[in-house]
Amino acid sequence: MDQKKSYEIIIVGSGNGACGFLSHYIQANANNCRPQKVLVIEEGVSFFETSDIAHQNNWTQSYGQENIFKLHNALNPDDIPIISGRACTMGGGGPINYTMIHESSEWLSKHVGKTIDYWDQLKVELDKKFKSPDLPLDQSPVTKHVLRKAQQVGFQSSISQSDIDGNRTVPSYPEGNANLLHVFPTQFDQFGQRTYSGVSFVDWFNQCVELRTRCRAVQLVFSNDSGDNARCVGVQVEDLDTGKIECVSLAADHGKLILCAGAATPRLLLPHKERLRNDEIGQHVSDHICMPLGLYVLDQEIKVTGRDSYIPVFATTVTQPKQVECATVCCFDFFAGEFETLSYFISHLYLTFLLPNWLKKSMLRTPWLFWFTKSLVRLFLLSANFIIEIGVGFHNLRHGKPWNQAANLITAIVKFNPVTEGSYSSDSSQITLGFFAEREHSHCNPDKEVAKSVITEQLALLNSLGEKPNWLFKSFFRLFTKIPYEEKEVEHYVDVYSKRFLLSEQHLSGGCLFGKAIDTGLNNETDTGRVFGSANVYVADLASVPLPRISPQMTAYLIGFHVARMLCSDNS
Repeated sequence: MDQKKSYEIIIVGSGNGACGFLSHYIQANANNCRPQKVLVIEEGVSFFETSDIAHQNNWTQSYGQENIFKLHNALNPDDIPIISGRACTMGGGGPINYTMIHESSEWLSKHVGKTIDYWDQLKVELDKKFKSPDLPLDQSPVTKHVLRKAQQVGFQSSISQSDIDGNRTVPSYPEGNANLLHVFPTQFDQFGQRTYSGVSFVDWFNQCVELRTRCRAVQLVFSNDSGDNARCVGVQVEDLDTGKIECVSLAADHGKLILCAGAATPRLLLPHKERLRNDEIGQHVSDHICMPLGLYVLDQEIKVTGRDSYIPVFATTVTQPKQVECATVCCFDFFAGEFETLSYFISHLYLTFLLPNWLKKSMLRTPWLFWFTKSLVRLFLLSANFIIEIGVGFHNLRHGKPWNQAANLITAIVKFNPVTEGSYSSDSSQITLGFFAEREHSHCNPDKEVAKSVITEQLALLNSLGEKPNWLFKSFFRLFTKIPYEEKEVEHYVDVYSKRFLLSEQHLSGGCLFGKAIDTGLNNETDTGRVFGSANVYVADLASVPLPRISPQMTAYLIGFHVARMLCSDNS
C-alpha cells in the first residue's frame, strides 16, 4: 500500500450516521494545529451532481429508481422473502424520505450509554444544524386535515403549537404516552423541492475532506501483527465505473476507520470475526415491519401542495394484545397526492402484493430484475387507474356530472418492531429478519397479534382521512392487496400479509451493538464505538443500536454525532 496516500480518518459510507459524524468532526478537526486528512467512500452517486436526488420535485421518483435503492437478500424464519433494502446516496435515506423525530433519551441512555441529560443536550445541538431560513414554517391544508382528524379520535400533539409554528422543533418521543401526533419540520419548499437535508450540514468542500463517490468498500485489510487488538491498515475500494480495485491506506500509528455503511458495516466485519474474537458481529439485526393501508380520496376543497407527498405528521400509538408480554409502539406515516405522483412510491410497496414469493426471491438476488419488475408494476398500476378513470368518467356523464376531476389521494402505512431479532448469515450473503416468527410450543405469532390490534384500533382514523374509492377501484384494489376498509377484513389481511406480502421500512439496524460488539466508551470516551478486538475500527451509525421504535434516521444522525464528540473529547 502506498503510504503517501494515507489518511488519518477513512469513513465508509456517507449516510445519516456519516453526516452526523462529519458535522462535528470537521469543526473539531479545524482546531488542530495540523488538520487530519479525511476520506469518505460512498457507493452512490454524488449528491451535488445528480439533480434527481438533490432537487427532485417530491421524493417519490428517487425512491422508485433501482440505481438509488438496493435490495438486501432478506428472508424471514419461514423462508418468505422480505422487500428490504438500503439507499445508496449521500445522506442515506435522508435525501429521499424523512421522518424527523428523535427516539426518547431514556431509550438512548439504555442502549448507548450516557445520561438522559446528555442525550437531551445532544439533540438540541443536532437540531440546530437542521434549521434553515429558506423552508416554510406554515402547515399545508393537508397537514392540518390529518391533525384535525387524528385529534377527533383522541390523538394529542407531542409539542406545543408555538414550537410547531415558529421554532422548527424536532420532536422527541416521550415514554409512557399512547396516542400522540408528532409534527416535524418539512424539508421541502412549497413546490415540493427538497432544499435541505442531513447532507446540508456537512462542509463537503472542506480542504481536509476527500469524497469518492461511485466507490464500494469491498474488504478491510488488517496488519499481520499479533497484538491483542487487530489494527486495520487499509480498505480495498472498487471503482464501480471502471471496475478497478485499489487499497487506500490508514495512517500507520493513529489512523482510524469509521464504519457508517449501514448494512454493509457487519458485512465488512464478518470475514474478520475470528481474528477479532467478536461473536456478536452480525447479531441482533432488525427492521420495522411496514404494512400499507387503504387509499382514500381527499375532499376537493383541501388543496394538496408539492410538499405533501410525505406529510410531516408522525402518529404513534401503543398496543399490547393479551397474547404479547410487552407493549409495542406503532407508528403511522401519511402520504398525499395524485395517483401518478404516488405511483413511484406505491409501486415499491406493491411489489409485495403483486409478485409471487418465488419471483421475489430471484429479484432479491438480481438487481436489474428489481428495477424491471418495479417499472412493470408502476405501468400496471397506471394502466389500471387509467381504465378505472374511463369507467368512472362515463358513469359521471350519465349522471350529469363532469367527466372527471383529478382526484387527490391520501394513504398511510403502519410500522412496528418485530418481537424477534434477526442476524446475518456467516458468509453475510443473507439476512434473516424475525418478521412474524411463530413462538415454539405456544404457536402464538406476536407480530400478527400486534398488527391485527393496531389496525383495528386505528381503522376509524384511517377511514376519516377521506372518502373510500368507488366500488370498482376498491374491488380491484382489494383483489390484489387485501388491504382492509372494514374491521371484519383486518384479520384476513394480516394473515395473507404474513405469508406473502412482507415489507420492511428499509432502515436495517443492529449487527454491531454497543456493549456487545462495540465499546460504549464508559471507561474511556475515546473508545466509544470501537469494535471489540480491533485497535482502530469504529461504528458510528444505525448498525450500533437495536432497532429504534421510531425514526431510525434521526437516531443514526445522533449516533454519528455522539461518536464524533467522544473521539474528539481529548482534543486540546
